[in-house]
Amino acid sequence: MVKPAMSASSAKLAKSAVSAVSAGFVELAGLAKSAASAVPARFARLAGRAAALGERAYGGECMSFAQIARLLWPLFIDSLFIQAINFVNTYMIAGYGQEAVSAVSMIGSVHSFIANLFVAVATGCAVVVAQYCGMKNMRSARRAAAQAVASSVLIAALVAALLIVFDDELIGLLLGRAVPLMQDYGKIFLIGNAVSYPFFAAVQTVMSALRGAGASKTSIVFSSGLNLANVLLNAILLNAFKMGVAGLSIAAVASRAVFAVAAVAYMFWPHSSLKASLPDFVKPDLRLQRSILYVAVPAALEQVFFHGGRILTQVFIVWFGTASTTANAIVVPFSSLLQICGLAMQTGIVTIAGQCIGMGRPAEARRYIKLITLSSIVASALLSLLFFPFIRPYLGFFGMEPEAWRMAYALNVALLFGTPLTWCISFVPPSGLRAGGDTVFTSVASLACMWIVRVGLGYWLGVSMRYGLYGIWAAMLAEWVVRGAVFLWRLRGDKWHRHEVIREPGGAR
Repeated sequence: MVKPAMSASSAKLAKSAVSAVSAGFVELAGLAKSAASAVPARFARLAGRAAALGERAYGGECMSFAQIARLLWPLFIDSLFIQAINFVNTYMIAGYGQEAVSAVSMIGSVHSFIANLFVAVATGCAVVVAQYCGMKNMRSARRAAAQAVASSVLIAALVAALLIVFDDELIGLLLGRAVPLMQDYGKIFLIGNAVSYPFFAAVQTVMSALRGAGASKTSIVFSSGLNLANVLLNAILLNAFKMGVAGLSIAAVASRAVFAVAAVAYMFWPHSSLKASLPDFVKPDLRLQRSILYVAVPAALEQVFFHGGRILTQVFIVWFGTASTTANAIVVPFSSLLQICGLAMQTGIVTIAGQCIGMGRPAEARRYIKLITLSSIVASALLSLLFFPFIRPYLGFFGMEPEAWRMAYALNVALLFGTPLTWCISFVPPSGLRAGGDTVFTSVASLACMWIVRVGLGYWLGVSMRYGLYGIWAAMLAEWVVRGAVFLWRLRGDKWHRHEVIREPGGAR
């Protein structure tokens, strides 16, 4: 009789133990749930405080902090993505030798020169669209976007034809002193880029129009898709099919063609923020074309002479030999990485200031230009600190000769300090000035600084004084300082926003 009693007692104890353990687990689960809910609540409070601080610093009558944040963060991601892909492409082509890297870098400067002609039209489009959106005139904004796309594609087709016809002359001018292999690579890359220009112009103009309308999230879809497709095709054609520079050219044409068609098709989509009809593209509207060209023509002329000076300094670098040319080709992508934050804010300020001007609030536009410039300086300084430990690993990717490595390392270190202090004040404020229609002054000032400081001082330091590549980059940093001082001085006055960019039928602005 004892054993059953003991069994009943044991069962009772076991049941009590199970109940206690279960209660413990329930209590622990409750505590875990409370802790889990407390963490998001704490983050929510921190996010709320950060939003309140942001609103006090950035909020205004034209735009709230939330609107500015929604505009800028996709531009930052887009800029980061583009520069990272440029680095990957440079790394992939490095496997084909220093001649391929140098040729792609040199022709890449020509591409930047030509591409900025289309970007000038796209900038005119962005300013006009932003100002019309500020006036709440979406019909004119849509028509302006369509007109700009048509104009940019036509200009791109003409430029492409000229480059293909005169390719030998251009290669002789740029790479006449280079080895024959570098010249062959340069010709292949030049023709490939030329074929892609009409597609490139179309997609760039559509993206600029979207940014002008504040639809930066949609713009980043096209930009990210284009660049991702480009790098994937590069990886396949360079690594799997071993096509070298030819593969780089084919990838550029294919990716730009696909996304140009997609971008233009988006403008016909019923739910597009810039929905347009076929007559908007094919029927010229002189009023809108005047508004676009008012901004685009000075900007285009600036780009012609600005990048002409830049290419001339590239020719100086070719004179210094293959080591200098290779080091420069490696430094340029790193320099672009350091400009990620500034590039995003340079693009965003066109929309922000343009919409303020469209609302008739130039004082608010000035405030935002100053604030965004300061923000770009701080963000670029933090980015430089982040990149400092990675300079040596970055250079190690390319397998350069010791002389080229030493030059590239010294210049990269100099850019870590120079970019936040000089580049941001040189490029962010003029974008804001252009949003107010101050294109003639910004273009003339930019060209004077380029040819007097970068080209003139660069030739004296690099060629005459024999400082070589170091002299060229020292002159470039000096030019950024002078440009920045000029544009900050211009911003203090009122002339920069007293321009009639858009004109309604009957003469109303």
